[in-house]
Amino acid sequence: MRRLGLVLLAFLLAGCGTGDDTVEDLGDRISADLAAEDGVSGVAVEYKSDLDYRQRLTVTATVRDQSTADKALEIVKRDYWTGTGRRVEFSVNFGGFVRKNEIVFKLGDVVEMERKYGPRSEAGELDPGR
Repeated sequence: MRRLGLVLLAFLLAGCGTGDDTVEDLGDRISADLAAEDGVSGVAVEYKSDLDYRQRLTVTATVRDQSTADKALEIVKRDYWTGTGRRVEFSVNFGGFVRKNEIVFKLGDVVEMERKYGPRSEAGELDPGR
């Protein structure tokens, strides 16, 4: 009986792993793409996941001006669109020029992103409304 309890406990703990390689890879990709953009410096991307499977990327960078901030936000959206189908909560701060708590794709955005970058990544739980 005790073994059964230990096996069940091990099973439950194994199911609590919330890491997702596709989201961690997305963070690395965003970091590299922003760092390569002219006028963007001090890029930091932090990944966190909770026991309730909520995944968060915090993206922080210093940008030269509003135009560069707009380009940087477009890079984050493009990388998210093509990088993972998982829901990811974003906190984006580009040197005070842009602050968004979340990147959400509405129906019109979905059409535009598909036109620009192709179909949404199917890695993970694809949710076309997000």
